[in-house]
Amino acid sequence: MDFLKDFGVQPVLLAAQVVNFLILLYILKRFLYKPILKVLEERKKVIVQSLKNAEEIERRLVALTEEEEKRILKSGEEGVKIIKQAGESAAQIIDDAKVKAEEVAEEIVKEARSQLQVEKQQIQQEIREHLGEFIVLGLQKVTGKKLTEKEKKELIEQSIKDLK
Repeated sequence: MDFLKDFGVQPVLLAAQVVNFLILLYILKRFLYKPILKVLEERKKVIVQSLKNAEEIERRLVALTEEEEKRILKSGEEGVKIIKQAGESAAQIIDDAKVKAEEVAEEIVKEARSQLQVEKQQIQQEIREHLGEFIVLGLQKVTGKKLTEKEKKELIEQSIKDLK
């Protein structure tokens, strides 16, 4: 152990330094190293949990995106269906309106024909009456004698019967 003295190392101090180092190592391990390892382990757990949560969120996002796409497609299909139904309804309404317009037009034509028929009959009646008067006037001019009201009436009625 003389060679240690030659280097200037004192064994008692060296032993004391070794004991101090071991005490310091124990204190560091007990009060510093374990809490640091504990904090690191907790961080590791938090990171792992965060990664799991991120994966779960990503999975949910994908599911929501797919569900949203399905909803959009379904809405598009429903929109097309509604537009088709609206077109069919519009066509049905137009067809109904045409049929109703034709019925109204037919009624108007029938009414006009019946009014024309009535007017025609009235005109024919007026013509007959005036024609009878013309015949009476013509007969008076030809014969030169004046007819009585009774004779005029009989002559007009006879002429009207002959015309019918």
